[in-house]
Amino acid sequence: MLYLFWGEDTYRSRQKFREFIEKISGGKNRPFSFSWLTSETFEKSFFEELLRLKNLFEDRGIIVCESLLKDSGEADFLKENLPLCGRSENIFIFWEEDVEPTCLERFRKYAEKVEQFKFLSLNQVRTWLEKELEKRKVSVPIGLREEMIKQAGGNLWSLSQELEKYALSSRTDSLSKTNERQINVFQITDAISQKSRGQAWLLFQKAVMAGMDPEEIFWKIVWHIKNLLIIKKLALVSEKEIVEKTRMHPFVVKKAVSASRGFTEEKLAKCSSELINIYRNSRRGLTDFETGIEKFLIKL
Repeated sequence: MLYLFWGEDTYRSRQKFREFIEKISGGKNRPFSFSWLTSETFEKSFFEELLRLKNLFEDRGIIVCESLLKDSGEADFLKENLPLCGRSENIFIFWEEDVEPTCLERFRKYAEKVEQFKFLSLNQVRTWLEKELEKRKVSVPIGLREEMIKQAGGNLWSLSQELEKYALSSRTDSLSKTNERQINVFQITDAISQKSRGQAWLLFQKAVMAGMDPEEIFWKIVWHIKNLLIIKKLALVSEKEIVEKTRMHPFVVKKAVSASRGFTEEKLAKCSSELINIYRNSRRGLTDFETGIEKFLIKL
């Protein structure tokens, strides 16, 4: 039997992928033969054995194949063997971020199930966020929810991490919690986009004083600059092509395209290099981490 879970929204695809494995295995106590193949562990001869193997003492084996189609050699081999996977008594479960059209056609022909996960629209992200808040029993102000969505776009990995951090911070002292809600890292990255040096520095100061971790702010700044640099390098192509090339959410691309107009590619590359040096030098004890971030913001 053959199954495929794939698509650019890797958060939802992996979640469904894990849920399906748990469901089909019947729980942890059921005696299954279980193999997990990645590009590091994949061998053609072993895969051929799994196609033929029938365990006399256990139920059917589960063979999980993760990101194996990125390698052209492995992809060609696997594509040829998909009919055998489909007919096998063992269960082959594939997870991929992207699948080449002809290979996808063969999956659809021989698989029991092919499920694709595209990026959610903004309204769908809002619905997803509401369900996550209810599931995690976390209360986030409407304004902050929109800021989170604006920054993360359709990146549910990033949005989920922000929710987890917010949930942890919500357990701290109520005064610090109130102050932290008033200043969030998205406001700082927006100020960077606008090249508002004083505003970015002031927001950073307020965030740190409210109890926000400077390293959390730092990595969000790094992520922001990285996105702007990627977009700047693709300045001559359309937003649609940028989405296809980078796999970023269209909303994030649109926002980054607008912000990148205020910077040259050289400036963004220099900013990226400066941020790396701030981190390295602070770890070596050559400079103070917070001071390094402050200087970076002031020199924007």
